[in-house]
Amino acid sequence: MRLHRSFPALLLGLPMATPIAVAAEDAALAPEVQRRVAVVVLARRIRGYTAMAKASSDCLVEQGRLQRHQANQALAISLEELGISRSMLANPLVVAVSPRFQRLLDDSCALDPTKEAEALQLAENEL
Repeated sequence: MRLHRSFPALLLGLPMATPIAVAAEDAALAPEVQRRVAVVVLARRIRGYTAMAKASSDCLVEQGRLQRHQANQALAISLEELGISRSMLANPLVVAVSPRFQRLLDDSCALDPTKEAEALQLAENEL
C-alpha cells in the first residue's frame, strides 16, 4: 500500500499543524505535566495517522485495487515500520473516525486538498 505524500505530513501534524512546542504560558508547568501533555498529543497524532492510513486502505479495497487481506497486511506492516502497533487498528477512536476520513478522500484514495482543513478539524475534535 502506498501512502500519499500528504498523509504523513498532514497526520503527523495533527492536531496542530506545527511541531510540539511548549507555549510561553505553559513554560511555568512542571516538567512532569509537560511530559504528560506531550504524551497525550503524540497519542492523538498516532491515532490520527492510523485512522487516515486505514481510511486509505479501505478506499483501495472498495475500489478493487487491493484485496482485503493484502490491504490489512500492508497496513499492519506500514504501521509497524513507523513503530505503531497493529493493535492500534482496533482502537475504538480509530475505528470510529476512519470511515469519516474515508469520505474526505478523492478518487485516488488520497486526501482531497480541498478537504484538508476538514480533516484537521475532525482529528482535533474526535481523536
